[in-house]
Amino acid sequence: MTVNLPLPLVLSLALLLGAWLTWLAVRRADRRRLVGRLVASWVAVACLALLASPPKITRTYSASEAILLTDGYSPDTLQALLNHLQPKPQVFAFETEAVQAEPITDFAAFKQQQPAVQTLHVLGHGLAEEELASLSSLRLVPHLSPLPAGVLSASWPKKITLGEPVQVQGIFTSPEKPVTLYLQAAGGNRDSIEVKKGAGQAFQLAFTPKTSGQFVYQLQWQEEDSLRREAIPVLVEEPRPLNVLLLSSAPSFEVKFLKNALAQQGHGVAVRQEVSQNIYQTETINLSKQSLNRLTPALLQNFDVVLLEEATLQGLSAQEKQALQQAVRQQGLGILTCFSQNSAKPIPFFAEAGFRLISEKQARNAPVRWRGNASAQAVLPLPGAVLQLSQGQKPLAWGQHLQQVLVAYGRKGLGHVGVSLLPQTFSLALEGKDALYRQYWSQVLNALAKPEEGVPAPAFPSLSPQRVGQAVLFSSAIPVHSLQVGSPPSLGTVISTASSGSPRSFLHQFFPDQSGWFISPPGQDSIRPLFIHSASTWARQNIQFRHRQLLAIAQKTDAPAPMLAIPIQVEILLWPLWLALVGMLGFLWLEEKF
Repeated sequence: MTVNLPLPLVLSLALLLGAWLTWLAVRRADRRRLVGRLVASWVAVACLALLASPPKITRTYSASEAILLTDGYSPDTLQALLNHLQPKPQVFAFETEAVQAEPITDFAAFKQQQPAVQTLHVLGHGLAEEELASLSSLRLVPHLSPLPAGVLSASWPKKITLGEPVQVQGIFTSPEKPVTLYLQAAGGNRDSIEVKKGAGQAFQLAFTPKTSGQFVYQLQWQEEDSLRREAIPVLVEEPRPLNVLLLSSAPSFEVKFLKNALAQQGHGVAVRQEVSQNIYQTETINLSKQSLNRLTPALLQNFDVVLLEEATLQGLSAQEKQALQQAVRQQGLGILTCFSQNSAKPIPFFAEAGFRLISEKQARNAPVRWRGNASAQAVLPLPGAVLQLSQGQKPLAWGQHLQQVLVAYGRKGLGHVGVSLLPQTFSLALEGKDALYRQYWSQVLNALAKPEEGVPAPAFPSLSPQRVGQAVLFSSAIPVHSLQVGSPPSLGTVISTASSGSPRSFLHQFFPDQSGWFISPPGQDSIRPLFIHSASTWARQNIQFRHRQLLAIAQKTDAPAPMLAIPIQVEILLWPLWLALVGMLGFLWLEEKF
């Protein structure tokens, strides 16, 4: 703590000390460098006097404006702002180190100590949501620093079936130079892309896992001398065996190839093909034999998906159509209706999408794309029409771009109803593209299939990564009391309460203290594993979110308040005085020795 002596006492002592040093210098026999000795003595005395009672200077600051420095602020931006604003505002710092800035730890206390501040200039990367909420009464003016190089956003399927690709799409920013972005999986780099210099560069990487399990893949890039990574957790499950019913108005290669492909993958397949009016040829594979001549609620209860043609649908009786609708709404059955070039028209319940004609020509061969397949290798006969999605429908396959939807589906009650304009997909198998053929049908069937009765999956209200040190909120169909992570396992307590909105749903709050895959401990009802990221992960995404929040709040603030100026006395810098004192004392010592 600095103690300032009374000024009269300091001056009296300084004059006495200066006079004594002058007397000593004058009475020395060696009168060389006498002037230098006198000047050095009085300068040293003056420095001691100023250090004993540091003088203060009055500076005028803005009372209504202030500058807040946050993480990542630019000193050049700060200096330019100080030169522009007159009178100069006071400078504060929050969770960052800055010279000549008063640190802030609590914004509530800051508002009490600085009640006149109405405008706050925010430099750096901004503030978190809770800090912004405490400054809601102030006018915030952003002076944001550029986003650092890194992944701003990314999306990928959190759960896939073995054989499906993990496709990572996102936005990368690299303000200074191009960057090569890698997808690291299974001990090596599986895909890469060169991201151009600039902000908001889109990227897409893919990898197909070879085994099932809980994995943490990584997005990786080089930044100066360090290697940056972001975690991509993926749960890879074994393929789910489905029971599929194929209904056809006549024998066809499409049914034959699909039947054989599904049977080879272990799915249960039942086929009903009409050979003449009301006479059917039936076949079952990997299923117990049963009568398929008439569609009844009891029969449909045994299947997960029904695939049929538009002509077959039109030939069904009213009772069979009603049974299909009831199975979809109440049991979760999935239905896919395939249309040919000439039969594309809406059908209530079964095909409620719109059909838009884009070409008068007959079917042409062109690439078909779907999630996980962005290449042009899957070439199929395409109709001259595309689907126009109605509310709630999602695309499953499309042509050259996503607006040319060829296969779509939507929810009806507990189940899903799909529409397809691709009645002939067997050509992929004929051309030896078995992997693409299986991948396409895996996407379609898994999207439409009856909901799986098994381990419930946790649902998160937020799309942001779940991080260590934050409260993790999720819901599930069963109560969860604890979760474990690591080896040896470490247990974490979960607060579970019944949902007031749904009697079959439970709300959970969890405070993880480490990252990794959390699973249900033995002896407890299981939920699907959930992944907790480390506290430092996805930092660029968090910075971008803070930028957007601050900019949004700044746009809503009122006009600036009238400028108020206040005089503040500040002490002069003391280090030049100490430097001068040491220099003068050193000169006097050396002068006496030599």
